[in-house]
Amino acid sequence: MRELAQFAMKGPRYAAGIALVACMVPMMFWIGAATLALVTLRHGASQGLNVFAWAAAPSLAWWLGLHDPTAMVVLVSTFAMAMVLRASVSMRKTLLFGFGFSIVLGVLTPVLMPETIELLLSLTDEMLKQLAADAELEVTDELVTSFQALLVAIFAASFFAMSIGSLFLARSWQAALFNPGGWREEFHQLRLGSFEMAVIIAAMLLGPSIGLDRYILLFSGLVPIVVCGLALVHGLVGKKNLGGHWMVGFYVLAVVLFPTLIAIVALLAMLDSAIDIRSRVQPSTDLE
Repeated sequence: MRELAQFAMKGPRYAAGIALVACMVPMMFWIGAATLALVTLRHGASQGLNVFAWAAAPSLAWWLGLHDPTAMVVLVSTFAMAMVLRASVSMRKTLLFGFGFSIVLGVLTPVLMPETIELLLSLTDEMLKQLAADAELEVTDELVTSFQALLVAIFAASFFAMSIGSLFLARSWQAALFNPGGWREEFHQLRLGSFEMAVIIAAMLLGPSIGLDRYILLFSGLVPIVVCGLALVHGLVGKKNLGGHWMVGFYVLAVVLFPTLIAIVALLAMLDSAIDIRSRVQPSTDLE
């Protein structure tokens, strides 16, 4: 991956070429988005827009041809967050901006991909009826509407999570090229401050009262909280020099105990925003 970043940094044409090819290949658009973010972070919005134009062409083709806006949405979202990060030099502010942007995307998702949502609703119709029967509920229009809102919220949160992943990949590339080891330290220290956490939680709790969808608020809000919770786990393991096998075990448990462990991680992130858990943990003196 470092070699790919080096190639992209040779000049705008090289970065645009990587982004173009990545967005043409199925399921590789995240590399295109990361390349776009790397150029934006390093050289600014002007050169970033040049790369975006090339990456947008195949992304738009996917959208118009297969009714899948994922590549385009992730490109736009990642580019926007990269510009915020470059201007603010604050990942926590960038995540807060991404949360707001994700809410907007959630509102627009039914417009962006109506065919996909309709198809998923038709495919899950029997499953929904079975779940309703098991719970002794009647499949009403209200239940179908709630299920559709849940699907939209999942899409919005997925777009947000993929955009964060692409942005983080770009930051890791930038650090590898210009500040070796910097990304590891930055990620290990990543946390939402009390202000950012309060804004997200307040939006999740109060947003429905002003007409915002509760599912979009919940799922989009959980994305930055869980990301910062994972950063906390990585930071504590790194501070205690416990080794990579601890992280492997953690992610295996996360799969096995999903969603319980993820909920615990989110709660730890909320606690961390208030008391900064890492600062209270003594680093390991073990040199092995």
